[in-house]
Amino acid sequence: MIIRTLLAVSGFFALLGSLRAQGLTIPSGETFFIASGTTVTSASGATSVNNGGTFTVNGEFQTVGNMTVSGTINATTGTLTFNGSSAQSVSLNDATVKNVIIGSTASVTLTSGLNIQSGSNRGTLSVVNGGTLATGGFLTLKSDAVGSAVIVQGSSSGSYITGNVTVERFIPATRAYRLLSPSVTTSNSIRANWQENGGTTAGLGTHITGDGGSANGFDPTGTNNPSLFTYNVSTATGSWSAVTNTNSNTLTAGTPLRVIVRGDRNIDLADNAAAPSNTILRATGTVGQGDKIISGLNTNANGFTFIGNPFPCPVDMSAAMLAASNVNTTSYTAWDPNVGTRGAYVSVNITNNNNASGSLQDKFLQPGQACFIQTASSGTPSFRINESHKVGTFSQTDVFRQMPPFSTLHLTLYQTDSFENKGRALDGLEINFDGEMNTAFDARDSRKVVNPDENISVFVGDQFCAIDSRNLPESSEIVDVRISQMRHGNYTIMANFFSDLGVPAYLLDRHTQQYHALNSKGVTRIDFDNDKSTSATANQRFALVFEKTNNIASTATQTGVVYPNPVASDRVMHATFILDSWTLFDMTGKQIAGKQNHNDTKIELPMSISPGSYTLKLNNNGSAASQLILVN
Repeated sequence: MIIRTLLAVSGFFALLGSLRAQGLTIPSGETFFIASGTTVTSASGATSVNNGGTFTVNGEFQTVGNMTVSGTINATTGTLTFNGSSAQSVSLNDATVKNVIIGSTASVTLTSGLNIQSGSNRGTLSVVNGGTLATGGFLTLKSDAVGSAVIVQGSSSGSYITGNVTVERFIPATRAYRLLSPSVTTSNSIRANWQENGGTTAGLGTHITGDGGSANGFDPTGTNNPSLFTYNVSTATGSWSAVTNTNSNTLTAGTPLRVIVRGDRNIDLADNAAAPSNTILRATGTVGQGDKIISGLNTNANGFTFIGNPFPCPVDMSAAMLAASNVNTTSYTAWDPNVGTRGAYVSVNITNNNNASGSLQDKFLQPGQACFIQTASSGTPSFRINESHKVGTFSQTDVFRQMPPFSTLHLTLYQTDSFENKGRALDGLEINFDGEMNTAFDARDSRKVVNPDENISVFVGDQFCAIDSRNLPESSEIVDVRISQMRHGNYTIMANFFSDLGVPAYLLDRHTQQYHALNSKGVTRIDFDNDKSTSATANQRFALVFEKTNNIASTATQTGVVYPNPVASDRVMHATFILDSWTLFDMTGKQIAGKQNHNDTKIELPMSISPGSYTLKLNNNGSAASQLILVN
């Protein structure tokens, strides 16, 4: 298999206009790789990934032409931008991607499945004002326990997306009422959507019960008590009204409903004590878009109105309330099933973005969430939720989610003498483990801000992190712990597990080849000497491992980087791992320089090479990667 790896600083390809693609075809057996921080532009022509070919986008790929994927596209950390001035047809072979941007001049039509990903590294769809997207029914916004895909701010007039969209809403395992708001307007029934048309696929849909049982679309029980309600505002206090039929009633974007969610559709309805399960409610229809005027508001003084978020994106309720009239603009009320025994109403003060209930609910109304607003005085209020109220970059709150993490480990670094005398720590890091987290670098990780003296961090992908949130460890998994700028002779690491991870964990000292077993429910002390003879590799000395093994893998991967890039006048670069060898080629494929048995992270290129672009081939422990570099 041939791997073509492109790595550059932001804007690199803009500097090298000759590298702009005039259409792109990836044949079977080849992989085209765009590294993080790199933008590649296809300025004309179509893009094709043939069957057996692979297109990996960790940076950004921009194209003005059609795009057809018969092979594989990996873009779960990257961005696809469509910015043609003529109609573009896009077929991504049911791919799951992170970010998709439709430019202001673009008119894009989907002809096969496209999933915007969920998770802590959740994706976004952006349709820039003037652009349009025709989904053809092929677009899905995914949702899971960590986060939901969003559609960020678009045109206030709406209609920038045509065709059906499937929107998912993850609901964690709690038998409780939920105040929900669909993000789409469906043409088919509630039963066909939230009840999965009667299906019983694990992790999907929920039971909805009501008078008349199956004759009215409900899931029958011994009592047929209702579990789905609307709210009427005829009085100040309002009242709940049971939905009478899920065969004939449909879902409307922004029209709120109260529903008991017991779990997925495999829950035993005859057992009120049945253990709940995680589930995803799916609905397919025209997506909520454009500025939305909320009608039917309570005209009674201090009266409550039940409203819903019409968009698959968090909205800033403080911005919406400031634009309202005759509405209490200091607070709104949500329902949090995580408060109390069976859930509780939570009033959010939007002036300080806080609540007094110990809830995680804040001023950001989540996608799929409904709430109550209050009329200020007798008379007709006005309230609207606009596209400009969307907050696409905001981290989604936990009101729909499980409560991570499952386990947390703190590693704190001390100078030994200072530790013995109860002195201050030098630095520390935190690692959170949970089955709902992503091991790759994402929004739940925190980059390390480098200290002038000692630093301890976790190396994730190509990032040094002070906080690392990751999935539960797999067998033989290795987490690199980096310690740099050591200025003393003796150090102590205090490892503290705040909850049992459930598997044995060790801190490996690669220099001494000693495994330090970590207390699974408390503190472990590890002392080590700063051996100056290991200064070249000192920051790669330690690793967290979860199974004793003599096969300690290298940290080198195809996503490893060399820096600086472009190369400075001293012609010196550094790798993020120790290299066995490296080779430099010009753009014709001719070998210019290289070094075997390198055993170092420092790369000294010949001073005689001319400015321009080159390919640097890196080898480490049997793996190889080719990276494009620019020499100034």
